Amino acid sequence: MENISDFLQKGDFSSALELALRIEDPFSRLEALSYIYQYVEGDEYKEIVLERMLETIDSLEGLLEKARALALVGYALTVSGDKKGEHFFKKAHQIIKAIDYLLWKAEGYGYLAYYMALAGDYSSAFYYYNVAYETAQNSSEPYSKVLSFLYRLAQQILENAEEIRSPEAKEFYELAAEIYEEIKRHLSAQELKKKASLIELALEKGSKVVSEFLERRDVDNAVFVIKYLPDEEKVLALLEVAYWLFLHDKKGLAKSIVEDAFRMVAERKIKPNDEKLEEIAAKFLKIGQIEEALTVGAIISEKKRASRIFEKIALVYAKRGDKLKAIAVAQAISDENIKRGVLKAIEGEENVGHK
Repeated sequence: MENISDFLQKGDFSSALELALRIEDPFSRLEALSYIYQYVEGDEYKEIVLERMLETIDSLEGLLEKARALALVGYALTVSGDKKGEHFFKKAHQIIKAIDYLLWKAEGYGYLAYYMALAGDYSSAFYYYNVAYETAQNSSEPYSKVLSFLYRLAQQILENAEEIRSPEAKEFYELAAEIYEEIKRHLSAQELKKKASLIELALEKGSKVVSEFLERRDVDNAVFVIKYLPDEEKVLALLEVAYWLFLHDKKGLAKSIVEDAFRMVAERKIKPNDEKLEEIAAKFLKIGQIEEALTVGAIISEKKRASRIFEKIALVYAKRGDKLKAIAVAQAISDENIKRGVLKAIEGEENVGHK
């Protein structure tokens, strides 16, 4: 796949396609073609790749292999913004229903669920994972075969769960844990139940839970729960992590996280809680991270709160003797009364230290 990626990065679509078509294993070839489909732009190129994918599917004989392949194509088209992806998911489903052998049918539902989850359709994926689980349980095959399948199914569900960056991951972790309990892998089940409970905790407490973990120096759990927070809470949580990193002398990483948080706000038009932003900006200022306090102040929507932060920053610069920066920050204050007071203080008409 690396060579194909190299050709695509160079814009050499023909060589990438030629290399993919040389792959002997049909499903591996299909995976390479789906990768190319997601990468290339232009309807003409996409149609060529889709034709080759369909030719590969036609070469497959078994129903399970065809269903898996159709689900993969459904995923590739869906993530590329092509509405025809749903058509291929439906075709995969039709074929799975025609499979008589229950363990293969269960495996087919597992593949369908897996690619639906990758495509972002979490509710359908979760539904079909449950169907796969129930179908396997109804199988009359020896327990060892069912056990082996259920282990692979749990691993598959877990793989999806680890990639989901939203609260929907919770039910995937819980289902994988349930299957692990069924096959007597209790330690693995407990680990996944813990992850599910952490997601629930994040939904209940928001960014506050990140602060609580950091206070206990539990950085791993703090980082884990951030990805499941709503965007507004995620920004606050990232800033709390950055503050903790500054306190622990990891300034480079802390600064990059503050930049990431600011970029999130700018690009996604997010509006975090202004009161909490003001508190975080004050914390940065207290430990001497003026630039970061300035960045957080720029995120605050409420003019009065933002003005108060800029006032404090301008006066800190003035106390340090950096009059030019102090005036520049003061000029950014939107509250005219606060701005006038700060400018007077900077010019020495009021006591900067008192402020």
